[in-house]
Order: sequence, then structure tokens, then C-alpha cells
Amino acid sequence: MPAQADTSLIWNGQGPVHIGTFDPVNGRPESGYLVDLYSVGCGNRTLTATPSRETETITESCSGQRLTLKEIETAKSLEVQLEMVQFDSRTLAQAFFGGAVVKADGTVTDEQLPALQPGDYFVLKNPRTSSVVIEDSTGAPITYVEGTHYEVSDADHGRYRLIAHPVGYTEPLLVDYAYAGYINIAAFSKTNVEKGVIFSGVNGDGQKARVIIPRISLAMSGDFGWIGDSASTLSLGGQALYVPQLQADADYGPFMRIDTMPDLPV
Repeated sequence: MPAQADTSLIWNGQGPVHIGTFDPVNGRPESGYLVDLYSVGCGNRTLTATPSRETETITESCSGQRLTLKEIETAKSLEVQLEMVQFDSRTLAQAFFGGAVVKADGTVTDEQLPALQPGDYFVLKNPRTSSVVIEDSTGAPITYVEGTHYEVSDADHGRYRLIAHPVGYTEPLLVDYAYAGYINIAAFSKTNVEKGVIFSGVNGDGQKARVIIPRISLAMSGDFGWIGDSASTLSLGGQALYVPQLQADADYGPFMRIDTMPDLPV
């Protein structure tokens, strides 16, 4: 049975959200030129799209009352907001204007520590550390002994604490260690993060809708709580951007595509 545009729809949607990269060279118009799609997880709280327009009013000059003669539309925009409590490092990186860089297992030789007093904590450049060897800078290096000269505070966070210096030590202290792989995000290493969104929605009645927004200038909106008693919400939002390649596409238009499937599944 063909879909009917006059079928009633009460929307209380859920469904997966995928984020992709707009790529007019390697992408295809049929999928909004989005490539490298990945799911942001199932802990999504809200996805909103708010269209708006700006207008200019022209008043008449015949009646003496300056009544509205015409309203001219001067601009249109679409604000997109996505709030989630489940996400991966790629999405977190976008919120902080960075990229999620995979750091493989490795070793470090002669990482220099700042000047330390007994009781001071120090943090190594890489997390997930092991096989730590600390030496001073004398000609015949003095090796610091764990439990006597330093203690492990939290190896996963690369945090250690100096207990005491050995007699005759010379700073700076140098550290050799190994570390396991992790994901690094250098915040504000990118000037702009532009992504697209695909929402595959379904409501409580089983009716479905699909939303594709190929280009959004994403940024974090609101705060992200690193310390809290409940799950922190990561909120991304921004303006949908004009897609000239899709301006003449009857299915997309220049900003957004919406496909509704209001008929109940058979």
C-alpha cells in the first residue's frame, strides 16, 4: 500500500543517531555527501531542529497609519541541537574542537621532571604507565627506589609522588617508562568542526521518520560536567550550513531532508 501524506502522526521519537563528515568529493548526493558515518550511542536525550527566518517589514504611506504593506524575507536558518549521555572519543573531541588521535603502545626515555620537593606529586606525559625507572642527572646516575624515594599514586593516570631524594642527587630527574595505548584529544587544535547528522527515528506506535542534515557547524552548547553525581550530558549544537550541491535536489533541498513513514507496519 502506498504511503499517504494525510496519515496522522503523533511523534514521540527515539532511534539511533549517526554522525558523518560532509565530503562532496568522495561522498554521493544520494546520501547527502556524508562519509565515515558512526553511531554516537544509544544514550541520546534530545535531537532538535529549529527553523527560523528573518524578515523586513515595509509599511504603506497612503493611509497615514503606516500599516504593514509587505513582509520581505531576508534570511532563513536552521539551528540543530543534540544532547547525549553516551558518546565516544570522536564526539567528545568535536565538542572541544579537536580530533581523537589513537596513541599506540610505546616507551619513553629520559622524560624530564620539574624540580620536586618531598611530598610533591608529578604526572608523566602519557597515561597507563608501567616499568617506571627514575634516575637523577649525575655522571653515574642514581636510581630512585619505589617505596623509598617515590610511590605510585595512580599508574593509569600517570601520577606519582616523591617521598625523598637520595643523598647526593642532581636534578633534573629523568624517567624511562612504558605506556599502553590511549586516545588523545588536543582541545582547540581545530578551528571549526563541521559534521552531518542522520537520525533514524521510530515512535511508540512503530511509525518511522528519517532526518538527514548534511552540514552542521557543531560546537558544545552549555557545560560538560567532569565531576558530578549523575551521568554528564554532552550537548552539541550549531547552524545547519547551506549545501549548494543539493540546492536543486528535490529530495534534499539546501539544508535538510525529512522522510516520514507514518503508516503503521503491517
